[in-house]
Amino acid sequence: MYKFSMELRLNIRTLRKAKGWTLEQLATKIRVSVPHLSEVERGVKNLNNHLMTRLAEALEVEPRELFSSGAIADDSEAEDANELIAEVLYLDGQDRRRVWEFINALRLSSSNSEPVE
Repeated sequence: MYKFSMELRLNIRTLRKAKGWTLEQLATKIRVSVPHLSEVERGVKNLNNHLMTRLAEALEVEPRELFSSGAIADDSEAEDANELIAEVLYLDGQDRRRVWEFINALRLSSSNSEPVE
């Protein structure tokens, strides 16, 4: 089975350091513990919609700027991919499943590829 692989990286640490903030300073601003924020930055804990919104507001960036993708060739593709990722993150689980179903339908209609999971 074909699986699309995209390296999704969080830019939270880079954005935080660009502001000159410590983990503790940002954690206080977004009302989470330092260990929790550290785990989110490292990708150990998932980033939920509420936390993503608070992080984006605190860091004064668009939610999509919290992410970067290693599988995108140029800046316009990266911007499109990051915007799509940010929008999908706002969806609940059932709607995310619908997005995957739609992607699979598009892939199957345009090629002989197997669905992604």
